[in-house]
Amino acid sequence: MLKLAKMAEKAISFYKGQIVVRSQDQTRCVHHKSEILDWFCETCYDVICAKCVSTSHKGHDNILLSEVTLDNKRKIKSFINETEQKELIGIQQEIISTQHSLDEDLNHFESVAEEVKEQGEKLKKDIDVLISETLSRLKHLEEENTKLLTSYSTELEKILADLKEQLTHCKETLQTGTDIQVFNLSKGLQTNITLPEKPKLGSAKFTPNNRRNIILKEAFGKVSLRPSEQSQSTTGPDQSDETSVDDNPLPSGHQQSVKGSTDTGQYQKRVLPPQIKIISEWESPCRINAMCPKSGGGVWTSPGSKMTHLNCQGEIQQEIKSPVYINDITLSPTTHNLWACSSGKLTRRFKTKDKPRCLCITRDGYILVGTKHRITEYTPEGKPGIATKTYLFKKPKVRSPQSISQCPINDNVAVVDRDDADDGGKDKPTVIVLDRQLQQLYRYGESQHYSGSMSLAFRPWDVTYDSLGLLVIADLANKGLHLLSGDGQYLRLLYTDLACPLAVLVDTEGVLWAVFGLSNTDQKVKRLQYTSV
Repeated sequence: MLKLAKMAEKAISFYKGQIVVRSQDQTRCVHHKSEILDWFCETCYDVICAKCVSTSHKGHDNILLSEVTLDNKRKIKSFINETEQKELIGIQQEIISTQHSLDEDLNHFESVAEEVKEQGEKLKKDIDVLISETLSRLKHLEEENTKLLTSYSTELEKILADLKEQLTHCKETLQTGTDIQVFNLSKGLQTNITLPEKPKLGSAKFTPNNRRNIILKEAFGKVSLRPSEQSQSTTGPDQSDETSVDDNPLPSGHQQSVKGSTDTGQYQKRVLPPQIKIISEWESPCRINAMCPKSGGGVWTSPGSKMTHLNCQGEIQQEIKSPVYINDITLSPTTHNLWACSSGKLTRRFKTKDKPRCLCITRDGYILVGTKHRITEYTPEGKPGIATKTYLFKKPKVRSPQSISQCPINDNVAVVDRDDADDGGKDKPTVIVLDRQLQQLYRYGESQHYSGSMSLAFRPWDVTYDSLGLLVIADLANKGLHLLSGDGQYLRLLYTDLACPLAVLVDTEGVLWAVFGLSNTDQKVKRLQYTSV
């Protein structure tokens, strides 16, 4: 008996050490091959044989399998009823709903796509109409010129015929005429021949818009794409919930503090590359204290006694000598005429009451002239218009204007005010931004610069807008170039040099030109690519 008990104990230990899995259709015990599974262990919740009752399941709550069959059948029937009445119907309804959502989704995207195509077709038609209207105006002007030239040529031919007839009569009279005939002819000769006034022909010039991509995107519209939650989980939590197909580097939706402000946060991410690229640099062949872009490429420079056209390689293409010192130059964005201001006599369009220090031609053809204590708007004929006002106690808003630039986006005007002590200032230069009515929008001086850039000094000397409406400032004290948003927010330090920046401009291709070195020293010109658009 002891031996049998030990064998049974070993068998239990053996069974406990290994887990034998019974297949679904197996009716014999996996431990006792010849025994039928006709018992149920409530403790282990498994079917067993009669030998298992007295061995591995001894002491458990064991009953005959037939006694739980009725309860198992009830569970199966309950599952059938629950599944047929709820689960199957619910899944079928979800399939139908999903199919409906799929149809709606397809219709939605098809509708949006149709709107995009329709807008594109409208733009194409508008462009075709614009081309047709422009060509029609050109044709009309061409016909007017043709009529003027034809009429002028007809008058000249008539004069020529009369003159030939008169010459023939003179020759005949000399040969066969009497004394009285010669006298009468001599007395009646018209020695001063007056030709008709040559007609002043109309002219045409086409100037492509360099901002056409931005303007077309604004005219076309914007599609906002909101990715699914699954897409967002794969792209990471830092991705935006809404993605726009509009690549304009100045996105809408940014909170603007003043009229004409631009987005500052996304501009740095999407437009500014990590490093500024120097496209070219060269020693300047002439002294430069002011620059403006030249129509067709290159820049006009003003070293004081002459105006020089330099190409992108720093080669002199043209020189215009001046008998007087030139303070500033600018190029008209519409007529492409070169304008200059000086304190002496030049080929003068108009004169100002005070000495002109700087000037800028606006997009609507007016001339902004900076003089002591004010910026004044003039017509091309020299008639003065609006001007900057003064504060209380006659303190001028602009004291010592040094440079003027107009924004191509919103027509705002940026002015470098040196605030010279000779003009009653405190020698604290600042950049003042005015609206088109010359009302102040904001000032950017040393205090704003220190809080934004952590720079201890700020001495602006020149300023220029780029095609995106951002401000590039030449800072003498820091020997660097700064970039500001349209609403005066500091974006970043663009570039620093060992020499002071004296003049800056952004040409029609978006390249930044900067002159380093003072006007009485050797100067170097650098062309910088500072945006990725």
